[in-house]
Amino acid sequence: MKLHTGNLYWPANTEPISLKIDNNIREKSDVLVVGSGMSGALASYELSKNGYKVTLIEQNRIASGSTSANTGLIQYMSDQGVKKFSEQIGIENAVKFYNQSKEAVSDLSAIEKDLFVINQKNFKKSDSLILATDKKKIDDVKDETKMQKEIGYDVNYVDRQELESYNISAYGGLKCGPDINLNPYNFVLRLLKTSCENYDLQIVEGVRFIEAINKNGENIVSLEIAGEIIKKSYKKIIIACGYNPPHQFQKNLQKVEMYKTYVAVSQSIKIKDEEDLLVWEVKDAYTYLKKTFDSRLMIGGFDEKSNKLKEKDATKYKNDLIKGANSMFVDKKDLKADYSYAALFGISKDELPYMGVDPENKDIFVVCGVGGNGTVYSKIASTMIIKWINNENLEDYESYKLGR
Repeated sequence: MKLHTGNLYWPANTEPISLKIDNNIREKSDVLVVGSGMSGALASYELSKNGYKVTLIEQNRIASGSTSANTGLIQYMSDQGVKKFSEQIGIENAVKFYNQSKEAVSDLSAIEKDLFVINQKNFKKSDSLILATDKKKIDDVKDETKMQKEIGYDVNYVDRQELESYNISAYGGLKCGPDINLNPYNFVLRLLKTSCENYDLQIVEGVRFIEAINKNGENIVSLEIAGEIIKKSYKKIIIACGYNPPHQFQKNLQKVEMYKTYVAVSQSIKIKDEEDLLVWEVKDAYTYLKKTFDSRLMIGGFDEKSNKLKEKDATKYKNDLIKGANSMFVDKKDLKADYSYAALFGISKDELPYMGVDPENKDIFVVCGVGGNGTVYSKIASTMIIKWINNENLEDYESYKLGR
């Protein structure tokens, strides 16, 4: 499945990071991780740091899938707020989900301090503004602010006049955080480099996962390398292939729908400190934006249901995204798009990720972080994986189970 098309910003603007890539899979590893995106990289980092011997395989190039197109707005808030989730899955589960998301954001900040250091800025704590640019959405934003305050979160409702101090034009907004402004492509490479050099992770490119079969208590994995089929045995297997999991696991992900999202990245412009926030609208379809580390605006939105990309999608909404972003500023900016692209992403019908143990094999853990908050879900998944591999209880994560 082709996951993106167009002129990607992150790979073209990330300081080169060399990784040790092996040509052959080593004879003995405790865990096989399939997929080198955010989910696979975080799982590999956590497992190898905890002393497990891990091999990570990638069918294509490292971090060449959704990670390359990820806009890097890392927010504890999902597309649905606590209020909507509480109506859907109950207040207890909704709060549990949001607490896990907040903890994941905090965990990512802690991990950052352990990673290989580069000169290029790539990670910054930031606050978020969730905006009612549509007057009809003011009550929704106020209700969400009230509910988050009631469960103990440090959030504030910001009225139209106060928003103008951030150069934002909207009827009202929810200010929350701390969240993270991230270069996700860089972060994955740093995770993997740290895991290789400090914790003995093995990485092998050009390996296609075919299937895993449990025979007499042993997990036999069939892999294809350069046209040759080989078989290996692993105690545990992590499937972290994003929105395109192996056929063997797709039957437990039936409620995933594919969407296209569109992104434009402006030229470098002057952005004031008070404007340096993660911003998205509460409307359908919404626009979201942030400042990049070289003072551009990265703008996304116009999501639409589709499972196929066309070359023309790369520039389809380029000008509309620029106009949409500018409409949210009081003092307009002279913007043009230096980069534009389109990407596929998945959404489950209940807006929650699929992450958990394969119902048919307790030694396999599947991560399908569908939704608009994939990096946060990837971190929740890596926390779950450590608990799973240590035989700890996962009942707090039942909302994400496969096949639900």
